[in-house]
Amino acid sequence: MNNLSASPLNLPEVRDMVGKHLDRSDLARCLCVCRSWHASFVPLVWSTASILPEPTHLNPSLEAFIRHCHHLKELSYTVDAPREYRSTPCPKLSDLQVSVTQPPANPPPNDTVVIDIPQHEQLRTLRIKGAEMGPSLRIIWKPAHHLHNLSGLSLSNLEIEPQDTTTFWDLCTQLEVLQTANVSVELPVQSITFDRLMCLGLNLSLKPRNSLERQLDFIIQCPNLTLLHWINLDGELASRYTGRFKPGTCAWPNLREFSLIGPGFSDEQLAQIIGAMRDLKTLEIIGCEVGLSFLAALRPHFPSLRSLDISDANALTPTITSHILASCSDLESLVVGHCMSQDIIDGPPWICENSLKELTAAFMFPLGDAAVHHQRQVLQRISRLTNLKKVTLSQAYDIDACYLDLRLENGLELLATWKNLEKLSFYAGFHHVSARDVEWMIDNWKNLKEVDGYFNQRNRDELIAMFRAAGVKCRIF
Repeated sequence: MNNLSASPLNLPEVRDMVGKHLDRSDLARCLCVCRSWHASFVPLVWSTASILPEPTHLNPSLEAFIRHCHHLKELSYTVDAPREYRSTPCPKLSDLQVSVTQPPANPPPNDTVVIDIPQHEQLRTLRIKGAEMGPSLRIIWKPAHHLHNLSGLSLSNLEIEPQDTTTFWDLCTQLEVLQTANVSVELPVQSITFDRLMCLGLNLSLKPRNSLERQLDFIIQCPNLTLLHWINLDGELASRYTGRFKPGTCAWPNLREFSLIGPGFSDEQLAQIIGAMRDLKTLEIIGCEVGLSFLAALRPHFPSLRSLDISDANALTPTITSHILASCSDLESLVVGHCMSQDIIDGPPWICENSLKELTAAFMFPLGDAAVHHQRQVLQRISRLTNLKKVTLSQAYDIDACYLDLRLENGLELLATWKNLEKLSFYAGFHHVSARDVEWMIDNWKNLKEVDGYFNQRNRDELIAMFRAAGVKCRIF
């Protein structure tokens, strides 16, 4: 048996595995090797496609599209792309995105674009994106009821007409995932239950027909949610309804990921919401007050918590960060605001030292001579986070203080324990890093793949060249 016939690449299964790691240009080259390779790689080349209205030379020919459409699994096009492409059935298509990127050259008289839901029998995920400043969309939802495999729907920048709402919500009863972003729709009657819905992203334009109280009613109609991402921008109104959240009576017993974005919730109101939930794994709080009441309500979730983001929370006290690090044994990702050096130095031991993989924080130090001494003590503490893969040094813009500066003269060598570090970001002012510091990082952090942020301007170009020469992707401002 010669070497060519003995090559593992002569096995179609091996070529399929290799092809999944190649980009489109490499796959195109593989097509030209021989007939057997062409047969193996054609399905991978044609697994995805994008159809543009213009320039049309970037689109595959219609003949080729029709010939290979049975390979397509992901397809995206704009509403004004050639109809012949849009109407071609794709029997294996599982993910479809339809979008309006800009107003069409010849808009219809009523400035409304009508979209028919295409019939792709294996379609599982449908994404429809309207243009923020473009024409409105009128979507004909009824044909979608024949898409029995459809389980995910993502909508953005569009309005669902009143005459279409009943058909739309009937369709939603079969979904497992529903994502909305700047969508205006009349919410369903309370007699409908969305038992299948597990992941809900709710960002509705505020109009009388979808008030926050009605939004909460709708969320309660989804009893099996495991993920809830709720954006509301009328916090003054939202705070009236926190009484609906009562400890021990959570409407979502399976909820494990919760994100709340919007102002107006006080520390006590937020505590009432969190206290009505159980065993959260992921929690994101943006724009709300986070204080000791929130911390007390969060405590029962400490054993299950894996990811916490309270970076943009208001009234965050520095000691809260120390309590979290000392209490969440399996925490993998933490994003917080300011962390005062004295609280870190005097705080209790961190029990998440072996689990934490991503950390974003603004480490702050007192102005004056004590800053250098505190830097070394803080570096000593964070050096124990030996499994970190991603670190972001952020900044608290409303506080006048010194920030963590990763230099050898401050104790950078203590971080030789960060053997798994892959990405480092500096956003706490301009870091005065020297070529000697960069050389140490390259020598000691062998897994480092990316560095970005603000470096001092004096030797910025030299530092960029050093990182890139070591194969580290560098984006320094």
